[in-house]
Amino acid sequence: MAQNLLSARTINSAKAGGKPYQLRDGGSLFLSVQPSGSKLWRYRYRLSGKAQVFAIGRYPDVTLAQARRERDRVRGLIRQGIHPLRDAAPDIAPITPTSFGSAAQTWLAANSQWSPGYARQIRRYFEKDVLPAIGDAAIVDLTPADIRTLIETVAGRGARCAALLVQQWVSQVFSHAVVQGLCEDNPASLLKGLVRRPAVRHHPPLGWAEIPAFFERLDDWPGHADVALGLRLLALTFVRPSELRLARWQEFDFDNAIWTVPKERMKMRRPHMVPLSRQALTLLRALRVLSGEGPALFPNHRNPDRVLAASSFNHAIVRLGYGGRFSAHGFRATATTLLGLLGYPDKLVDLQLAHRRQDASRAPYDHARFVGSRTLLMQDWADILEALAGGAVCPLVRSVRPSVGTPDPDAECD
Repeated sequence: MAQNLLSARTINSAKAGGKPYQLRDGGSLFLSVQPSGSKLWRYRYRLSGKAQVFAIGRYPDVTLAQARRERDRVRGLIRQGIHPLRDAAPDIAPITPTSFGSAAQTWLAANSQWSPGYARQIRRYFEKDVLPAIGDAAIVDLTPADIRTLIETVAGRGARCAALLVQQWVSQVFSHAVVQGLCEDNPASLLKGLVRRPAVRHHPPLGWAEIPAFFERLDDWPGHADVALGLRLLALTFVRPSELRLARWQEFDFDNAIWTVPKERMKMRRPHMVPLSRQALTLLRALRVLSGEGPALFPNHRNPDRVLAASSFNHAIVRLGYGGRFSAHGFRATATTLLGLLGYPDKLVDLQLAHRRQDASRAPYDHARFVGSRTLLMQDWADILEALAGGAVCPLVRSVRPSVGTPDPDAECD
């Protein structure tokens, strides 16, 4: 195998790209050029039948000549069956192994696109469970047994969903650390199936016959008026509860009856347009009077600088007598079920639900597609819901408007 393929000039002229790439020197020695511009010496080897990568150091701290000598030294150790991490190079200052906690901070910083709420959730679990257990350990020293103990401890307190999330996040830290040259493999990836995934608990819808009683109870509910208006708006718009609870008045165009939810608050990280029915506009104007002059639709009752707690809508539903039977998220299932029974096209309803599309090339534009047809759909839904809440006989017979027919996937946005 050809060796000594690189020169200092080649290395110095290598530019960072959009993803890591390798410059090979031969003899399994290569220089990994990172998107950040870092240039990392690596040596690929096999020990005990397992392919691994040894981190030699960073260029130019480690010169080309030093990297070659280290390659030859490590090759000699491997031929003797000695793991290279057990012995430091004689002419290269030993590198202090990175702790798992430091690697986790690097991983978090590299994912700045996450919503603040999701990032807080990760930090909360790391501070409570992960870092006390393995945060101070060198990431290169952690084994599948260490990770298994952590995951089983979380699952042992009855938090199987949390254990699965922790396992997923820890695995992502290791994967990111491998790319950064901080460790050689991902021990968490070997633990798939360690915790059984709980059965998916879907959010049940309200049935035809349940809608009148629900809104009758809501009419008589003595709780906060803004929360009651929020539940009605969830029913009319069938957005995700967090998308409404965190909404700002600046997102609403009353003249054109459109609410544009910014991408930062959407699950798919794309903006979403919600046509507003006449009933929704009436509720929003009433809510505006209650919310005052602040930017939020639902300011916190104790601290107006914050918004309602995440549990506010579901707590109200429990007080209405629907605990364990219905939730704020269930308004989405209610609209999906009833509109489907009435013959409204699934594609149009899915667009309004902001569900993930299979066609990734068109997905970024879904928020603006078929707004005219979706406006008719949302007004129809508001009229249907109003009729059912008023005690209309079920099943409600309603013809589908021609303009709300199945959208042509090749048509332009209307």
